[in-house]
Amino acid sequence: MTAASGKDRAKGPAGLQVPRVLGHLVGARSGPVVVVVGGVHGNEPAGVRAAIEVVDALRERLRAGKARLRGEVLALSGHRAALAEGVRFKGRDLNRCFTAGAVDALLHQSPALDDAEQAEQRSWLAAFATAEERAAELGEGLLLLDLHTTSAGGPPFALMGDTLRNLKVAAALPVPAVLGLEESIDGTLLELASDRGYASLAVESGQHRDPEAERLHVAVVWLTLVAFKALTPADVPDYPEHFDRLAKATAGIPRVLELLYRHGVRPEDAFVMRPGYRGFQRIRRGEVLADDVRGEVRAPTGGRVLMPLYQPQGSDGFFVVRAVSATRLKVSAAARQLGLQRALPLLPGVAAVAEQPDAFAVQRWARRAGATPVLYLLGYRRRRGEGARLVFTRRKQG
Repeated sequence: MTAASGKDRAKGPAGLQVPRVLGHLVGARSGPVVVVVGGVHGNEPAGVRAAIEVVDALRERLRAGKARLRGEVLALSGHRAALAEGVRFKGRDLNRCFTAGAVDALLHQSPALDDAEQAEQRSWLAAFATAEERAAELGEGLLLLDLHTTSAGGPPFALMGDTLRNLKVAAALPVPAVLGLEESIDGTLLELASDRGYASLAVESGQHRDPEAERLHVAVVWLTLVAFKALTPADVPDYPEHFDRLAKATAGIPRVLELLYRHGVRPEDAFVMRPGYRGFQRIRRGEVLADDVRGEVRAPTGGRVLMPLYQPQGSDGFFVVRAVSATRLKVSAAARQLGLQRALPLLPGVAAVAEQPDAFAVQRWARRAGATPVLYLLGYRRRRGEGARLVFTRRKQG
């Protein structure tokens, strides 16, 4: 067992200086591989500190015979250069660089040509390959847990690709799960893991500088290890307290929500969020949420605002989400298990895409006529425009 202990991490003048591998624990029994990542954005160190704390504590419990680990736990830092300076990124958002095309291009590029983000990405991918190899050998699955914080703060929540496998893990955590948000952003670590067939979820635990965000992340890591069956509750120190901390922080928030709207921004937009908004705050349609070079930015629909942007770097101004009923979740799970996606071409204006497995082309008029809710029910939340039609795809269901 190896780990980067508290004394091995150095706090620089502007941020956190850490190794790529924060800790690597190997259990005495075969089991899953859990990869915990903190600091993909360099101004979000809470996840790094939480991962180190859990690895340190688990290592000591394993040595003392107070816990038994199934499989392996690998804790990785995300953007080391940005963490050292305390900035979100150096030149571009690292968590938008993991599309299949970008990864393939990087692997065929000379390291001498790498920019700051590509150098971090190359190093991270090499470390992640270790986990993939071990997961293949052990044969009991791999989970990627990506830890984040937000500029606005608010209750913790999980986001993941809309798959039954991910929902099963998220259901074991007493935090809201948000569907559709992951599919609205290209190039995330979650996209990489999902495309490779692994379970994956990200957890946002509060405001960047709030000490409680780190404590919430510690609770999330412990409970995720239990949810993915690497540990049992008896292996976790103060398991009930960790569970209660998360449950109290999310009281009154629906268990599952879905994305209604993403407001993307560019530097030239001069986007400024109006003050006072927090995660999951209710908003009305037409409410003025922000300002940009064009004037007032109003909510296109009612719901709950998520991750309002209160930092200079970032491409997401805010998101709007709404609750998903328990009945709809049950119907969705049953429909996928029965393979009802095969019947989608029976809907008017919907056709399978011959050159792309598990993809459906929808005429825009059919979307307006009600095809979209059916596609969402079956997990088809990613869409791209192709002239008069939209092509819907979904993450690998596992």
